[in-house]
Amino acid sequence: MAKQLYRTVENLLEEIDHSAGDEQMLEDILHLLVESDEMTALGVVSGRLYKERPRDFKLTKSISGHGPGIIGRTVSKDYQVVRDLQHNRLWVMTPDSPGWDPKVEAQFGDLDSAAIIVGREPSYILSLGIRHHGSEDDLRVLLESIRASIGLKLREQALAGQMEQARIIQQSLEPAHLPHLDGFEFAAISRPAEVVGGDVYDLQEVEDGVVGLLLADASGHGLPAALQARDVVIGMRMGIAEGEKITTTVSRLNRVIHRSGLTSRFISLFYCELEETGNLAYVNGGHCPPLILTPDGEVFELKTSGPVLGPLPDAVYRRGFLNLRPGEVLVLFSDGVTERLQPDPGNLGDDTEGEQENEIVEFGREGLIRVAQACLDRSAEEIAKEILAQVMAFGGDQAFDDDVSLMVIKRLPAENYPPSEALTRLSVQTNR
Repeated sequence: MAKQLYRTVENLLEEIDHSAGDEQMLEDILHLLVESDEMTALGVVSGRLYKERPRDFKLTKSISGHGPGIIGRTVSKDYQVVRDLQHNRLWVMTPDSPGWDPKVEAQFGDLDSAAIIVGREPSYILSLGIRHHGSEDDLRVLLESIRASIGLKLREQALAGQMEQARIIQQSLEPAHLPHLDGFEFAAISRPAEVVGGDVYDLQEVEDGVVGLLLADASGHGLPAALQARDVVIGMRMGIAEGEKITTTVSRLNRVIHRSGLTSRFISLFYCELEETGNLAYVNGGHCPPLILTPDGEVFELKTSGPVLGPLPDAVYRRGFLNLRPGEVLVLFSDGVTERLQPDPGNLGDDTEGEQENEIVEFGREGLIRVAQACLDRSAEEIAKEILAQVMAFGGDQAFDDDVSLMVIKRLPAENYPPSEALTRLSVQTNR
C-alpha cells in the first residue's frame, strides 16, 4: 500500500514544472492533488495553501471546499493545531485533536483535514480536505508520501536556482566587450559541460597598448570548479590592477589556492600580456601548451613554465617571451578541446586473443592544428567558431563531457615580414 501511494504521488508530481518558483509550484501541486482521479479515489476533495508570515500563516490558495472567497484569511502560529503541525511536519486534524477550535476550523472547511508543512523561509502549509474512509495509518502514509515528494521537488528547485545564480555570476566575469589592440583580432568561446563549468577566460586592457589574456581550467566541472575558476579571475585582475609582475601574481594566487584546503583540486592557467609590437610575455602554469601557427605552416608550442596551481605552495613560475608576427595566430585552448572523444571511431583492432576492441580516438592536438591551419586566412572569430564546430562534430554532436574553451589571437598580416626562426622565437627566464 505504501509503495503504491508513493508511486502514485511521484507520477502526479512528474507533471509539475518546477521552474516558476516555490509558491507557484505548490499551487500547481495542490491542483493536482485535489483534481486528479487518483487522489479523489483516496478521499481528497479540497485543498488549501498557506504561506508563513512572522506571526501567522496566510491562506493564498483555496480549491473546492469554501473556494477562493476565503483567500487572505489567516491562522495564528499560537493555534495549538499549527504548533503541533510545525513540530511533527504532518498532522491529521479532527474535532478530537488537542486544541481543536471549531470557530477557527469553520472558516476554512467542514471536513476532516490532513496537513503537511514544507519548505523553509518561508514555510508553507498544504492542507487537504478529506472525505476519509480508510485507516488513519493509510492517511499518514499518503501525507508522508506527498511531503517527501514535494520536499524533493523543492530541493531540486533550490539547487537549480543556485546553479542558475552561479551561471549568471560566471557570465558576469566574462568581458562584455573584447579589448581593442591595433593590428590584432581577438575571439573567445567557452562551452561548459554543465550549467556552469571550470573553464574561464578573461581579456583586459592592462595599460595603453597592452592587453592581458587569461585562460584557466579548474579540475572537474560543475559548481565547485566554477567557484574556483571565478576566484582565479578575480585574483588575476587584482594583481594586474596593483601592477605586479605576472610571475608574482601567479605565485601568490597559487599559495591562496593551496591554503584553501582543496588540495585534491587544482587549476591550470595560462596568462600573457600582449603589446602592440607583438611582444608577448607569458606564464604557463600546467596548462595545455598554446599554439602559434604561422602562414608558412610552422607550429610552435608555448610550453609550461611552472606546475598547475594548488598542490605545491612554493612552486616557481617562469616567464616566457616571444614576438607574434604579422599573419600569425595564437590559439589558447582547454583540454576539453583536444580530449573530445569520437563516439563511433569505426576502427576495430584485433588483440592477441582474437577479440576486437574499439579504439578510443581523441580530437587531439593534431586535429586542432589541422582545422586551424585550414582557415588561417580567416578572421579570429571565424577561426574560433570553425574549431568549435569541428570539435562538436567530431563527438557526433553529442553534449560535451568536459568544458570546452578557446581563445584565438590573430596579428593582422603585413605585406612583408621576415620568416620565422624556430631557434630564436621563444625564450624563458626565471622569476629571480
